[in-house]
Amino acid sequence: MPYEQIAYEVSNQVATVTLNRPDKLNAWTETMEKEVTEAIRAASSDDQVRVIILTGAGKGFCAGADMSLLSAISQESSPRSEFLFDMKVEGAVRADFQKKHAWLLTVPKPIIAAINGPAVGLGFVVPLYCDFRFASEKARFSVIFSKRGLVAEYGLAWMLPRLVGVGNAIELMYTSKLFDAREALRIGLVSRVLPEENFLGAVQEFARELASTVSPRSLRVMKQQIYTGLLQNLGEAFDLAIEEMKGSFGTEDFKEGVAHFLEKRPSAFTGQ
Repeated sequence: MPYEQIAYEVSNQVATVTLNRPDKLNAWTETMEKEVTEAIRAASSDDQVRVIILTGAGKGFCAGADMSLLSAISQESSPRSEFLFDMKVEGAVRADFQKKHAWLLTVPKPIIAAINGPAVGLGFVVPLYCDFRFASEKARFSVIFSKRGLVAEYGLAWMLPRLVGVGNAIELMYTSKLFDAREALRIGLVSRVLPEENFLGAVQEFARELASTVSPRSLRVMKQQIYTGLLQNLGEAFDLAIEEMKGSFGTEDFKEGVAHFLEKRPSAFTGQ
């Protein structure tokens, strides 16, 4: 389908969703949010897609909520709850994940945030709900909310400490300081910093390898285990692992995982 504020492309089992308002550093709007949601849901249900990339066009990843939107909200006595707060999640999903942006944790395929430039405010929050965060050496980050008279939005105060530690999260959230990709790597916010030249190409190469060499079913189940595990104790996580282990033994991907190793050939996983 045609999109106004994003671009969507599928190639080699990888879907690339690109925020596409480069003249505004891809500032987030209601239209963009609807289109990103539609595109990721389409990729989620497409059997030809095994990995999803979220990135930005031009020099920025996302400069946060569009200032015209924030200006309008600042003048409203009762801000529009439908856009700001509501999220409809399809299927039987734990209540914790039936939340705006947190629903990305329920997508049964890996999502890579390819942060090619400034990621600020909402543009900082959304990548927290992706499975990988890769940064260009030109990427810059800021929570920014304390400098706008706002608070830790959309689960930020829960998610960020789990990624970078409580002390680092407090510093980033309280000060809203601007920091670079090297600092993001040091504190664990991103797992890779890549050269600006051919940045997206390098991310897509990683995504293609992930799509072609490992079991989609394994990734689907492990993603659920990881994020559900954040809300479980060890015993609950252990019991879930046992049930999933039992379930995996009869699958086509398990049989293929053993066969391609013994036959010394590339894998041909189906996700079944």
